[in-house]
Amino acid sequence: MPVLLIACPDCGHEYRTLVAEGARVPAVWVCPSCKGRDGEVLGEVMGTDHPWAGASMDACCG
Repeated sequence: MPVLLIACPDCGHEYRTLVAEGARVPAVWVCPSCKGRDGEVLGEVMGTDHPWAGASMDACCG
């Protein structure tokens, strides 16, 4: 599953998100910081751990 790096042009916040295999990539990315709706995909983050890694995700992805 690809991990994408998204940038918000409104506030400059960058964040990672996971797109499940077979899922449609959203047409609109909403910034978790300012709620702006103009986020743009900067690219795929290679060699990274699950963006929500931790004990709570072990049952899902472990």
